[in-house]
Amino acid sequence: MGKYYKWAFALIAPLLLAGCLLVPGKFESQLLLMNDGTYSFTYNGQMQLADEDDSAMSSPDSMTDDDSSKSRTKDDEQKNAAMRSVFGGMVPGDDEGLTKFAAQLAKYDGWNKVEYMGNNLFEVEYAVSGNFDQMFAFPTLPGATMQFPFVQIIRRNGGEIEILTPAMAGPGGLAGAMGPMPIGDSGETMEPIDGNFTIETDGEVLSNNSVDGYSISGAMKNLYWKVDEASSAGRSPRAIIKLNR
Repeated sequence: MGKYYKWAFALIAPLLLAGCLLVPGKFESQLLLMNDGTYSFTYNGQMQLADEDDSAMSSPDSMTDDDSSKSRTKDDEQKNAAMRSVFGGMVPGDDEGLTKFAAQLAKYDGWNKVEYMGNNLFEVEYAVSGNFDQMFAFPTLPGATMQFPFVQIIRRNGGEIEILTPAMAGPGGLAGAMGPMPIGDSGETMEPIDGNFTIETDGEVLSNNSVDGYSISGAMKNLYWKVDEASSAGRSPRAIIKLNR
């Protein structure tokens, strides 16, 4: 478990330095993995660009108001440039830019709905299906230099399928460790992460960290996680599944 968190922190570090993080809000998500190698995945709900506002930080007394203003402007420009690189052009608080980004994202496969709601919040409907090959991640943002997926599926050398959810965590997880974060300059806090994640498979469930394990319905195993403010560290959904393929 410690190794997982070291990896996850290394992944998230550039996002923390940029001062923001793309995380879920309220959502429903399902993953279907079948022995014949087919899969389907859906995510319906919110995703939000949370921005750690540093406007409350005071300037050194030795700085004049003019020097402080110039320094803050330069810092803001550098921060925005970093965020554009990390998030493929998105900058928290830029409503016009985020509206355009939503329209651009909706052009890509799987994004059936992408609507910018204001306050750095998107309403999305995403659905894909096909033959699972090597790796899958959601969301994948075009033009972004760093991806921090809500859901990630990786094939191991032995053929096992590992499902990770780096950004799908409550306040006890990696995203929540940052605490309540203001959204842009509005002073409003981000929406709480509050969702349901389900995996259905006819493969062999080798391990999982769901509260109740899995239930069986015919040939299918069903795993369920409630992801909300009660989630503790390490409870971000994880599973390893062996397919016959």
